[in-house]
Parts: sequence; C-alpha cells; structure tokens
Amino acid sequence: MALAGYPSANIEEPIKIARSDDALSTDGGSSEETSVARKLVEIPREQGLENVNQLLMSDMLNRYQVKKPELNFLLESERFFAKYLGMKYACALNSGGIAITLGLEGMMRVFYPYDKKDQIRVYSNAFTFHAVPSACVEAGFRETLKLIEATDELVIDLDHLEQCIKEDLSSGRFAEGKMILVLSYMRGRVPDMHRVMEICSKYKMQLLEDSAHGYGCSFDGKMCGSFGVVSTISTQANKLVNTGEGGMIFTNNDDLQAFFIFSAGSYEELWRKHEELAPPEEVALRYKYTCSNKSVRMTNLQAALMWPQLKVMGDRIEQHNSMYYHLVTSTFSSLEKTCGAGSGHRIQYIPQAHKLVGPVYDSLQIRILTKDGTKAPNELEGLNRFLKAMQDRKYSIAKFSDVANARNYLSWQYLKQDEISPASLPRTARVLANVCDLRLLCHDTELVMERMAADIADCFKLAFYS
Repeated sequence: MALAGYPSANIEEPIKIARSDDALSTDGGSSEETSVARKLVEIPREQGLENVNQLLMSDMLNRYQVKKPELNFLLESERFFAKYLGMKYACALNSGGIAITLGLEGMMRVFYPYDKKDQIRVYSNAFTFHAVPSACVEAGFRETLKLIEATDELVIDLDHLEQCIKEDLSSGRFAEGKMILVLSYMRGRVPDMHRVMEICSKYKMQLLEDSAHGYGCSFDGKMCGSFGVVSTISTQANKLVNTGEGGMIFTNNDDLQAFFIFSAGSYEELWRKHEELAPPEEVALRYKYTCSNKSVRMTNLQAALMWPQLKVMGDRIEQHNSMYYHLVTSTFSSLEKTCGAGSGHRIQYIPQAHKLVGPVYDSLQIRILTKDGTKAPNELEGLNRFLKAMQDRKYSIAKFSDVANARNYLSWQYLKQDEISPASLPRTARVLANVCDLRLLCHDTELVMERMAADIADCFKLAFYS
C-alpha cells in the first residue's frame, strides 16, 4: 500500500518503534489509554506537584535560593539537556524566544565585537513561528534579517540560502564571515544538515539552531541542537516538555556561556552556583560587570515540573512516533473506505526532507492534493469546509496559508514590508497552500488515532465529495 508522501508501505521509521500496549503499560492501568496517559502524563504531573510543594515549603523557588542539591531541579534539568544534546553548557531561561535573542546578542559580542549590527547579515526561515523573527528584531537585526524560502517538505531551501549569500557578497554590502544563520526546525522539520554545515563552513557563517520544535530530532545520528555554536529550545505549552513558559540555551563556548549567565540575571558571586555549567573564573570575570541584567531566568518552580517529564521524554518521543505512523496508515485506509478507491492519495502526510532525519512527530502536517494526487497551484475550494468540519469535531486544526496564522510570514508586519511580500517569497506562498497543521498528544493511542483517521476521512468526504 503506497501512501502519499512515502515511497512504499514501509514508511520512514528511522528509529525503533515499540507497541504502546507492550512498552508503555504500567501497573494498575486497566486499558491501553489509561496506562499510556498514566505513565507519560499523570505520574510526571503528580511528581511535579510534589516537587512544587517541597519548594514552597522550603522557600527555594529561585535557582539561587536552593540550599539542598536534591531540590535544585533547575540545575539538574540543565545538566540533563546538556548531556542529552552533547553540549558543554546549558542555561535555562523564561522562554525560547529570549533564548534566541540572547544567542544573537552573545554572538554579536563574542564574534563581532568591533562590528555594527548593520554589517551582520542574519538569515532565517520564511516558514517558522513568529517568535523567531521577533527574536531577531529584539536582538537588533530587523534591518539585516533576510527570510529564506521553504521547500515542499517545509524546511529551509538551501539552494535559495546559498543564492542569497552569493548575492549579498557580490553586492558588497555584506562580507564573508559576517553572517549568521538562525535555523528553525519548525514543526520538527530538519534539512540536510551535512549541506547546512558545508554552507556555514564555506562562507564562514555562524549557526544558531532554534530547536523549539526539534529537540529529540537528529540527523545522521547527531542530535539537533548540537550542530551550531548556539542552540535553543522551548518548554512552552504544547512542546515535548511543558513548563507553561520557558526555554534553554546551549553552547560549547566559554565566553558565550558567561554572557548568557550574567545577561539572564546572575550577579555578584551567584554565577558559581551554576557549578560545572559555569565558565572558568577568568572568563566569567570578563562579563560579570559588563552585561546588562535582563532578568530572564527560568524559576526553580518551573524546573520542578520539568524534571519528572525529562525522565519520560524518550518514552514520549517513542509513543509520538509510533502513533504517528499508525495514524498515517489508518488515514489511508479510512479514506479508501469512506471516499472510494484512489482517494487515499489525496492527503499527503508531509515527509521529512532527508532519509537521515531521526524525527519526533508531536504534530502532523498534511497537504490536501487534487483528485489526480498532485499539488494544487491555489487553495482548493473545499479546504475551509474540511477545516470547519474537523473543528466542529473539536480538532484544533488550522491552515498555514491563513494570513492570521502566526506561522505565516504575511502576519509578521513588524518586519520590513519588502521582506514579507508574496512576491519576495513566492515558493513559500505556494508551499503553504493547502497544508493543514494539528498538534498531537504524547498519550495518544492506536484507538485515538483510528478515531482521528475516521474523522479525517468523514470530513474530507463532506468537503470534497459532497
């Protein structure tokens, strides 16, 4: 059985997948749904609440107030993520957006101390969440931010990136070695990282990875978030790990870590409480009195909720992927049954851009195709009916082409107008047409996926076959 977006019925499975009723069962669970939710959501939540209660009783909500190592959930979470990604340093912050801003500001200070910001070209994805370009603006790069087209697989178009680099160099406005790529793994979509690194090396361009949607993903066995000189994650709601608001920044560079710690809000001798995640003293002292305090630290209270989730993060990833693959095959079957032979090819679960990607499917992106299984040049007439029918069944599904969608560059009106016109990014406008987006839950089960597949087929029939 061939699926749209996949070469055969053996759909991409680059990591081991376990059956949820085998690997994820827990004692006391009376059903698959109960046991999965119990292990991946309820137990971490209960442990998080117990952690919070201990912090409240001992007044250790601020990371620098912690006097008991076993209650320093923030430092333990930083250690976990640094080791998980294979990075030397981690610093927890109050959002993934401020992590990108601090990353850019730190790179400016450490790598370009004698340059002005208008001499530094910043490239980033035209398809991403608006927090990414916002962070670039907040770091002072509004005038030099250049958006790069998206491919059909929703990743950055590396041909367009290199074309823009060459145009910038030939114009004389920007110089080799004065460029930063803010690479966003939007919705966990990962480009060919071998080529990304080749381009960065060729043009002496620094890489900052926005892994808000990409932590847990890998490329050719290397974790996303470990390729760049700086990388960031988000722990905001709907992410793999949820602390309501929050994020982290990672680096292997001593100077950058010093900048991050002091800019985040450390002062006096508190930087020493980062223990082995603090830079050497002689480096720290260069930044101690010269960084403005932005007061953007994550609280130990948030980390108290995070820490139990980290213990099951791998299980959440495995469950997400297993259920995603089940949803793909179930959707094809449901469409064929409900809408007739050949209709299964009209919904394409957009594949990863490269076979070396190790994915984390905590959301789905589907492209609605024409009757002959090809991409439509414009929005299909029944798309809004399909979305409305799904929303009536309580699915929070949306289309990326909606100008009110914060992932659509047309909504980023704070950028220069010539950067966000459809004429400037024609391929991205075409790519996003008829693409729908829906977040998935880490405790979804096969039954839930089969129900969702049936609903997709029913709504598709209502929208396109009635």
